[in-house]
Amino acid sequence: MTLLASFNHPVADAQHAFRRILKAMSEPGVMVSLPLQHGWGSISPAATVVLLTLVDRETPLWLDKALYNETLLANLRFHTGAPVTDRYQAPVALLHARSDIDPQHFAAGDNLSPEKSTTVIFEVPSLNGGLTLRLRGSGLRETRAIAPQLPEKLLAFLRQRAQVFPQPIDLIFTCGEAMMALPHTTQVEVC
Repeated sequence: MTLLASFNHPVADAQHAFRRILKAMSEPGVMVSLPLQHGWGSISPAATVVLLTLVDRETPLWLDKALYNETLLANLRFHTGAPVTDRYQAPVALLHARSDIDPQHFAAGDNLSPEKSTTVIFEVPSLNGGLTLRLRGSGLRETRAIAPQLPEKLLAFLRQRAQVFPQPIDLIFTCGEAMMALPHTTQVEVC
């Protein structure tokens, strides 16, 4: 078992991280930095910061098998106490871009109301260089274009989501020390 560092100053760093995540959620498509020296296991420093900030012993986490390893699990248990679940209705889910999991699973079942929404964190290869997504809605004065490199299943979900809007899934994309978010109130057009 390998325990890795979390925040140097837990209270101050967690507050700073929460404010950065809140900025990304309130301004869809804005890239924010979430610096941390190391990620846990196979996940990025940004995904590690999001987990440190959003999950705890009362917040179950659905974890993609592609990211499952003892280093990640040990650090989750030690630093957050978050239980790992196989139920898609978990409040937080972490997926890898190579995952074959359909994001629609997180919008089904008990997740039909905003109070029971899932925050799905996607580890992506880059937050640039993918298909263009045009964003409209809350937090945006005008249309914003972003181009994270997203898996085909997520692009298909976003295309379908435009017809069944809103869906109770908040999306967070992480890569390296950066993240961006698409809250469930954001209207997304895949170009």
